[in-house]
Amino acid sequence: MEYDRIHTAETTDTSYKHIIRYTGIFGGVQSLKIIVSMVRNKLTTYILGSVGLGLISVYNTISDFVVSCSNFGLPINATRETSEVFETATQEHINRLARVIRSWAIWTSIFAAFVCALLSPVLSYFFFDDKDYSRFPEVLLLIPVVVTFIISEAECSILKGLRQLRRVATLETFVAIAILFLTVPSYYLWGMRGVIVALNVSSIASCIIHLYFSVPVVPYQVSLFSKSVFREGLPMMRRGVPFMMAGIVNTATTMIVIWMIKKYGMLSDVGYYRAGFTIMVAYAGLVFTAIEADYFPRLTSVNHNKELLNRTINQQIHVCVTLVTPFLIALLLMMPIVIQILYKEDFLVLLPMTFVASYFIFLRAIMLPISYTTLAKGDAIIFMVLDVFSDLVLLLSMWYFYTRFGLMGSGLALSVNALYDLLIALIVCGALYGCRLTKQTWKLSAMQFVMLTLVFCCCMQPVAWLKYTLCPLILCVSVYISWRVLKSKAKQRE
Repeated sequence: MEYDRIHTAETTDTSYKHIIRYTGIFGGVQSLKIIVSMVRNKLTTYILGSVGLGLISVYNTISDFVVSCSNFGLPINATRETSEVFETATQEHINRLARVIRSWAIWTSIFAAFVCALLSPVLSYFFFDDKDYSRFPEVLLLIPVVVTFIISEAECSILKGLRQLRRVATLETFVAIAILFLTVPSYYLWGMRGVIVALNVSSIASCIIHLYFSVPVVPYQVSLFSKSVFREGLPMMRRGVPFMMAGIVNTATTMIVIWMIKKYGMLSDVGYYRAGFTIMVAYAGLVFTAIEADYFPRLTSVNHNKELLNRTINQQIHVCVTLVTPFLIALLLMMPIVIQILYKEDFLVLLPMTFVASYFIFLRAIMLPISYTTLAKGDAIIFMVLDVFSDLVLLLSMWYFYTRFGLMGSGLALSVNALYDLLIALIVCGALYGCRLTKQTWKLSAMQFVMLTLVFCCCMQPVAWLKYTLCPLILCVSVYISWRVLKSKAKQRE
């Protein structure tokens, strides 16, 4: 791809219109992924049941843990490296950087295979109470999943760093559709045994799709035995060690949460928890899909300018809060129908959990744009420390609230953890980088918080007529506030 086709008005735009447009694009992609996921989860639930969903969750958690133990923070650092050189780099420089990233992706994927093989007996024992280690071959069969995932993430990071957002959105759409058509037939043909097959086939297909979209931008080249390529990538990988450690702790936290739910509940409770988590994070958090793809590269490119940094942060919070709050209100109002569409009637036990976890999503709409500053600055140690303490707070909250209130307690633990993350992000990023939220940002957040709280209170009480008369009015007010804010911001030529 030619140099002038990479550097276009679209890829260098940082205005509100750009933010709104690409939040809308990625939100639309995520909406399509939600529809595809709804179909897949519905079919999976009928074929495998809640136990099957729990098993899929366990395998995904294992593969995430192995990737976190071996990728050396490559996706984050690769995106950051390409974002920082994007404005001034020549085509030759971009090709060289991509070669370094891809070579290290191959090396880390091989390392991931060894890690998976080495830890397979331990992971089998931990997740399946497999005292005779009879199930560790199933963990070994996850090696292709972790290998292809690392390669796919490297390709996606190059596209994000080069602001090829339309390509990223398109490939995510194809990946979602491919996973649907590759996983469900496996579940139908082989039942529980088809879970491993589906994971491998879908991950390989995802890797092929990523390569199909990234290679036309930057030709695929690797130099696995080049000393110069190794030396060029070594500093990037060293900076990635704290990110990797944070990822390990984060994934280990997810593993412990699942273990905790199994210990104090049943395997089906894991399926219920993952279903509720998926609704609130993957579905309600669709606005956040644009943060990593669009916001992080933009924030990285201005991380040395305090004024531009603060403007970018406040811009993103405005967009996140104005879009996510009306969606959350509508989701809470329609939650009983949504759960029955996505899963089955017995999954209605998730209602209290999802209602309480709505604050988790709202608080993240404010917190994420701030917390990404540590990534944009490349302060890996600070990021790791904050992430580890956040995970500890989540574990303590989950233990305290889940053991007392069950699934609703898990939703409460998520929201408490999000509140902690927001307060810490405000304090740490404010002290270290001078990050400040404007009065306009605080006012907007407060108004939308009140709207969400009113709907939450209505949904948590049994008077149905109040819920279905008052909540639609509140939704209209929230939509009006968001519309006025987005309309006024879109006119700004920033």
